[in-house]
Amino acid sequence: IALGAHYDHLGRGEAGNSLAGKEEADNVHHGADDNASGTAAVLAIGEALAGQSRRRHVLLGFWSGEEFGLLGSAAFTGAPPIALDQMAAYLNFDMVGRMQDNKLIVQATGTSAAWPGVLERANVAAGFDLALQNDPYQPTDVASFNQALVPSLNFFTGAHADYHRPSDTADKINYEDLERVADFAT
Repeated sequence: IALGAHYDHLGRGEAGNSLAGKEEADNVHHGADDNASGTAAVLAIGEALAGQSRRRHVLLGFWSGEEFGLLGSAAFTGAPPIALDQMAAYLNFDMVGRMQDNKLIVQATGTSAAWPGVLERANVAAGFDLALQNDPYQPTDVASFNQALVPSLNFFTGAHADYHRPSDTADKINYEDLERVADFAT
């Protein structure tokens, strides 16, 4: 099982993918939700799994270049250190720190017939308002694994006004719900 998140952000937004207004031009885009939150979730899940007995090996992947075209995850799936047909699943975490109305969006559920049942069973304890989306073609690292035919999921808590702007700061992260997302995925 592989778990992953991209750790890159937009720097000062000079590559053209910033949504900053003129008054924010050239300011640091902190990337607290996009995607320090996903990176933190993967680390928390890895820590939790390290203390459990498991049937499967777990690989933690941290990707660079997601903001510039999925570069890190595409490099991994293009020349994988382990055979991709030996990978049972890939779980991606991108923007999981700004929960709204208890809604957890889980994308790419169409990559395996098992996903809806697994997610619903896990949600009994978590109690999220789950929004399952079949579409595996998401604009994040889950797409690299989907194209490599690895059953995949992408966890996401939704878009917000601070997306790709300098105002995506740590004070806006909902840490309790971020922990709930990590516990749910674990």
